[in-house]
Amino acid sequence: MFIERIVLTMPQKDLLDSEGKCIKVLDVDGFYLPDFKFPSQEHDIRSMADHYLARDDDVLLCNYPKSGTHWVWEIIQMLFTQKAELIGHTKMKGMIESMSKESFDSLPSPRILNTHLELPMLPKDCLRRECKIVYTMRNPKDVAVSYYHHHHGLLMYNYDGSWDGFLERFLEGNIDYMSWFDNVRNWHKAIKEHKDYPIHVIHYEDMQQNGIEEIRKLANFLEKPYNEKLLKDIQDKCQFESMQKDKFYDKSHWKENTTGIGIYREGKVGGWKKVFTVAQNEKFDKVFQEKIADLNLDIKLTI
Repeated sequence: MFIERIVLTMPQKDLLDSEGKCIKVLDVDGFYLPDFKFPSQEHDIRSMADHYLARDDDVLLCNYPKSGTHWVWEIIQMLFTQKAELIGHTKMKGMIESMSKESFDSLPSPRILNTHLELPMLPKDCLRRECKIVYTMRNPKDVAVSYYHHHHGLLMYNYDGSWDGFLERFLEGNIDYMSWFDNVRNWHKAIKEHKDYPIHVIHYEDMQQNGIEEIRKLANFLEKPYNEKLLKDIQDKCQFESMQKDKFYDKSHWKENTTGIGIYREGKVGGWKKVFTVAQNEKFDKVFQEKIADLNLDIKLTI
């Protein structure tokens, strides 16, 4: 694995698109990450697989960005606390790659962790201890649109590229966390190779369509008690409109007066249809068929 190789520098890299627009990333031996601006990030990312220690009650929420992380992380927190109350901080407090090893080690148990890294990059101790993993998947067209607004809205990216240029880089994986297609394929392979490992898959669209039932499945997987009132209360509290209104996030990280401001932008299924041109949709479908259609995944573009 690349994380085991000894490399002295982790340079910042400018990812240019065909329009000459740039997204700055950190290049960790060919894997692109955001620069989270803490001094030990280079060392910690490279040492994570072999030197981070898990705990038996750790839970890892894993996915490609913009696939419902904040939403499902909040639900998991509520199942653990047995209260339908929003937590006073965001999921960034438990995002593995955005914190130092010291911060990771100091988090109180049970740790509800989240990450956009793939399984080989995560602590091997998690596999040894069989820590529960929740993997969420969202249809890639809505992911692409949401990720575009994410890059446009966050000050850290300083990105002003067009939607057409961003879609090109999304299809090529020329972006932080790289290819959605590779992420899904690699996780699909990992799940097949670890059939006895506790990994629970949630589809974003199923959460939208059958929220209570999906929360019930999640509670059973996490081995957390529940009654029908708790399930209903969690669903109500975690409705997109409620979280958009009541959930705290630091607005200072976001540009003002832009469509992309905030963690909770729209949260709908099928919003991509208002953004994609016919030509863009045909190009996307061609790439999808080439890269991932053979997996026969149950991906819903609309509900």
